[in-house]
Amino acid sequence: MTKNKDDLEIVLLRSTNNNYELDLIKTLLEENQIPYLLKEKGSGQYMRIIGGSSIYGTDILVEKSLFEKANNILEEFSLEDE
Repeated sequence: MTKNKDDLEIVLLRSTNNNYELDLIKTLLEENQIPYLLKEKGSGQYMRIIGGSSIYGTDILVEKSLFEKANNILEEFSLEDE
């Protein structure tokens, strides 16, 4: 498979199962115009739709070239990996 120069490389920024932390991360990324994707683990997306939260957690993904910027923003708000 040939990689196109326009292909994006998506990497994991954080994983969380805390709704407050997820909302805070989404807000910080949006305020800094950093696009992101959310990937629910297991049947988490169904649980989030039905119950409002997921016990399986959520992965927050960003484009590789924006990872360092996004990570620095989260570190400023003490959202470092634990």
